[in-house]
Amino acid sequence: MKKFKLGEFERNSAIVFAISMLANVVTYLYQIVMGNLLSPADYGTINTLLSLSIVVGVPSGIISTLVATYTAKYQAVGKPELIGGFMHKMLRASVLLACVVFAAGAALSSIIANVLQIEETRYILATMVVVAFSCVAPVFSCTLQGVKRFVPYSINGVLNIAIRLLLSIPFVRMGFGIGGNLAAVILAAFATAAFCFWCARDLFFAPKIEQLHLDRTEIRRYFVSTFWFQMFLLLMANGDVLLIKTFAADPAEVGIYSSGSVIGKISLYLANAIVPVLLPMVAERQSTGHDTRQLLKRAMLWGGGVAILCAVGMNVVGRPMIGLLFGERYLAAIDLLLPISFYVVPVACLTILINYLMPLGRSGFFAVSMAAGYLLIFELVSRFHHSVAQMLYIMGGGLLLVLAANLIYIALAPQKEKATV
Repeated sequence: MKKFKLGEFERNSAIVFAISMLANVVTYLYQIVMGNLLSPADYGTINTLLSLSIVVGVPSGIISTLVATYTAKYQAVGKPELIGGFMHKMLRASVLLACVVFAAGAALSSIIANVLQIEETRYILATMVVVAFSCVAPVFSCTLQGVKRFVPYSINGVLNIAIRLLLSIPFVRMGFGIGGNLAAVILAAFATAAFCFWCARDLFFAPKIEQLHLDRTEIRRYFVSTFWFQMFLLLMANGDVLLIKTFAADPAEVGIYSSGSVIGKISLYLANAIVPVLLPMVAERQSTGHDTRQLLKRAMLWGGGVAILCAVGMNVVGRPMIGLLFGERYLAAIDLLLPISFYVVPVACLTILINYLMPLGRSGFFAVSMAAGYLLIFELVSRFHHSVAQMLYIMGGGLLLVLAANLIYIALAPQKEKATV
């Protein structure tokens, strides 16, 4: 009998998936440990600052994709000697971007702290240091991804959160609180950047063609077209914490919400498991001129269905889990599981929609509708924020309107199956 062998794609996917699951476990462990070591108010502030670093760091996501794409291209055409030159160019550009982001964040730190109800401006400055690292680190980590060194690329994520956890525990126990936690985040970012640099050092210092010409028009077009998708994707995943922190009457409410979201957002992570499969299949059908809307229907059926079923399950088993994992201080989060689910389900569906639209290059209507939706949500939340649950219902309702508008638009609009690069 012929022995069954996995292909390269399946083997690499299995490696990345397995290590990613380990990273998710460590991430949840970090959330649980910090929830128990910190007061609900400080725990909420930490999650607010981490969400802020992700939202402000939108350009880093675009740099990540850009670096992975071009290094993979050079590797595929048999010109690995160009990778070193490309890394040097991207390193200079990312360092410049990091300086600009940090300077802008420092200049606006007082305003940001005031809006988010954070007393210490230095916490915002420390967060901007994290954002600056996130702009530079992809030059090395995503080069590993582009040249298919998936083991060190994936270990990078586990290493980051593991170092953060191991350093946060003694720092918090020594009484440094939020500052100690942020110090651990910065040190973890530095350590993992050094790890990725070490793993990619042979590429970075390899002989390279001095005149490496990049099509700046193509890069600029790519940057702009993916910016809106990345920004709204990160806003959906992290903007809830920022909005609640802005309008919550009691800082402890944000910590209580964070403990509930750790449980409630499990359905989001499971539903998004189909996203890596959806994007290449849409690109393939688009390139052959086939209608891609059937793929969207199936993705929404499976992804949305999984999100709804998991949300129901989390409302059942999540109640005892909160008390068991976070303790009695966070029992009020039990009442937030239903509104969290009402928010998470449309986020899962919109995430699927984003990954459907990206390979099609159709960001126009989506960007306009999302901007209008967020303006509506902000206006309503600014008027009606008597409770965290009320804010979540408003956010979930606003995103459901955006989702419905886009699905109707896609159903009625003629298919424009023009390949995009």
